[in-house]
Amino acid sequence: MDKHLLFISGNDIDYFYEVESFLGKGDAGMAKPLYKAVGGCVLNAACVASKLGSNVKVLDYLKEEDDDTKLLINSLLEYGVNIDNIVYGKDVTNGQCLIMKKDDEKCIYVIEPKRPYFNEDEKIKELLFNSKYIYSLLHTLNLSFKTVDILKEAKINGSKIIFDGSSQYKEEYEKEMLLQLADGLFINSDSYKRLKDVCGFEPIDYLINRGCEFICLTEGGKGATCYTKEKIYKCPAYKIDVIDSTGAGDSFAGCFLHFRSLDYSYEECLKLASLNGSYACSKNGGRAGAISEKELFDFRKNYTKI
Repeated sequence: MDKHLLFISGNDIDYFYEVESFLGKGDAGMAKPLYKAVGGCVLNAACVASKLGSNVKVLDYLKEEDDDTKLLINSLLEYGVNIDNIVYGKDVTNGQCLIMKKDDEKCIYVIEPKRPYFNEDEKIKELLFNSKYIYSLLHTLNLSFKTVDILKEAKINGSKIIFDGSSQYKEEYEKEMLLQLADGLFINSDSYKRLKDVCGFEPIDYLINRGCEFICLTEGGKGATCYTKEKIYKCPAYKIDVIDSTGAGDSFAGCFLHFRSLDYSYEECLKLASLNGSYACSKNGGRAGAISEKELFDFRKNYTKI
């Protein structure tokens, strides 16, 4: 039986603004509305993996009879994502991201969705237990399930839990959930520093020694590193004209998981994920990295000629 990749999402619509500068405490400034688009880091990664050819399923809670819900659903269908496990409710609010852009830098404010916990019935258990990878944010998982028990059961059944490590790490449960459950982690250098400060020790060493299979640390223009128990792999940043870096990390994660699920080596997954993230930066939009395998390999072939 081919296992699917399960993305547990805290959905949102991205609202993009152009700002004159990033503000300090007590400052005020103007924000010029640009456009809105379907977003959410988990959904972005899901669309990337699906477009590359993975069997991707999404578990989410969306507001019933809502225009933004229709926009989200149509977008997922466009990328071939399985939406059969999306739940709808009247007393639900969809999430939003406010993305403030200045040149090629950005600042993001997340307005979290309001949603009940998922019913931990047989359908949900089957979905979790038959996943090859379960990918989500720490905060989203905390909003989704009453306890981590069902996730621990999923791990016992062979599912691997992979985290997008983007967080402020101000909540103790986030650190504990990560340290207890992570089989894989995608995290940027800023979030890693916050996690390290909260832990008081090197999280990478702790997680790898505990049995975490891989940790990908991304550092923008400095490239990315993949830590495993056997070896540390490094990939320098691909030189490319950056148009929009929104979703670059999501493209990296979705691509890495796709090829890892096909048993590509960690080294090759890192290279392809870095390439996909760079490609995403050369286009506008959080899902610019959602391309086919052929398009990705063609881009790699042509990139060497630049």
